[in-house]
Amino acid sequence: MIRLLFFFLISTSLSYGQQLMEGTIVDESTGKPVPFASISVEGTTQGTSANKFGQFSLSVKQPFTLRVTCIGYETKVISSMQFFSRIALTPAATQLEDVIVTNKPIHPDRIVEKAFTHLPKNYAVRSFLQKFFYRHYCKDDNEYGRLIEAYVDVWKTQGYRSFRTSAGDNEAIRVTQLRRSLDKTRMAQGHEPIAIKSILETDLMGYQTTLPANGSLFFANVSSLKPELGRYSFGLEGINTLDGQEVYEISYLLKDTVRTGLGSYRVRSQIKGTLYITTKNYALVKREELKSYGADSVRTATFYRLYGDRYYPYHFVIDGKNNVPNNGEHEFHIELMSVEISQNEANKFSAPMPGKEELLHIPYDSAFWSSNTLLKTTSLEDDIIHDLGGGESLSKQFVRYQQYQLNVRDGGVDGERKFKWLCEDSKNTRSLYVVFWSANFKNYLPELEHVKQLQKTYGGKISFVFVSLDNDDVRWQETVKRYNFSANGIINYRVGSNSDTVNALGISQTPAFAILPSNSESFDLNVKAPSDPLLLKDLDLLIEQL
Repeated sequence: MIRLLFFFLISTSLSYGQQLMEGTIVDESTGKPVPFASISVEGTTQGTSANKFGQFSLSVKQPFTLRVTCIGYETKVISSMQFFSRIALTPAATQLEDVIVTNKPIHPDRIVEKAFTHLPKNYAVRSFLQKFFYRHYCKDDNEYGRLIEAYVDVWKTQGYRSFRTSAGDNEAIRVTQLRRSLDKTRMAQGHEPIAIKSILETDLMGYQTTLPANGSLFFANVSSLKPELGRYSFGLEGINTLDGQEVYEISYLLKDTVRTGLGSYRVRSQIKGTLYITTKNYALVKREELKSYGADSVRTATFYRLYGDRYYPYHFVIDGKNNVPNNGEHEFHIELMSVEISQNEANKFSAPMPGKEELLHIPYDSAFWSSNTLLKTTSLEDDIIHDLGGGESLSKQFVRYQQYQLNVRDGGVDGERKFKWLCEDSKNTRSLYVVFWSANFKNYLPELEHVKQLQKTYGGKISFVFVSLDNDDVRWQETVKRYNFSANGIINYRVGSNSDTVNALGISQTPAFAILPSNSESFDLNVKAPSDPLLLKDLDLLIEQL
């Protein structure tokens, strides 16, 4: 038998006696990784979760005892003196649906209903603070465009006393640490800066619609399972095990149909999933769901673990895919993992969801990132970080990202300098298509509208920039806002009529169009207008030259 080596890694927080423990959870019988297993530190509210390959990372203080649990496996308790980098879980026996559990028939819909009515008994109804680690990456077609990591605090007023219809409703959210890659997606400037609310709302026991949904259920941000329980069909798939307790495994399905003709219906969207509910106290401990609408889909998973006598969420996962204009495809992956919980009222805070401006001013703390619990990266995520930054670390990419964002926003403030910075920063990375315009833009407004469509198609590879020659800053801002000139991430600057750049290029009237190739120092002024179909070939050629 191969001897297992004791693994430990001393973190940078030596003064606090912290150690960063890393390992992999595997199936004792097969040796295969066990994804999303719960790893908690006994006697505390601290913990982590395994990634989809069973790997985990946890900052702990000596001595410690870990409790490792996962549905379908026997619980394993490990002291600091017994810790190995490979932790094998023993599969637990699973009873199938046809096994007689009681003398009474089991109605899965009633079990689900009891899970909701027993919510105050199973989940915290006092206010509490939960600290999370957040990771989010996405791609356009087959190319990854950005990766974001953050530490997030959520203050949940009155805990799970009642359902919320959206994240941020009667709760506070703040980002304490942030790092991210460069953004190379089509929607780089138009992207939601961080999708914390989207991932929080997969908490089935925390968020529900108050009324039956109108329209397709696919587009609902939160679940409608509780108010529309009668529309779903349920099935008992078996009896499983979690942490010494028996757990009902219940499937559910809802087909949203629309009438297409006399007696004819078409499935517009579909929701199907599996609920894991304890047989003793009807606590929901896991939910997996797949929503589909044509070729679009969203797959979610939510996991809960027990601290004391109450359950708290410890891991959320979203994988989504949707079609975009011009037959493109956008995919995204978001995870939120619980790190620590506190019910100390002294930790209460009040803060709105941070916006792009606030996130830009969060300083990078290298000591924090090297010594705190985070969701272990997979080889895929390591490759994404490497490829997006051309080999640069995520921390260096974050610095570059901050510089970029500070120079592409507020384009009326020092617009000339910022535009020159963008031209310099784009060398060897992306080409610029620049539209010079002024107050008489209504004469050529259709051309500006065409740029919005080009941004949708080429925004991941080419930056589209509107440069205004107007001198009135207030009027310029009002025009950009009124006509949505920032649509889809178009960059806007106001350089004025006396601009050094404009004079150097010899631009005397608008509109004027120019391209700055990524591999060139000079603008090409002999370019086609946005509405010219032949421009597409020129843009494709620019991308090929990268």
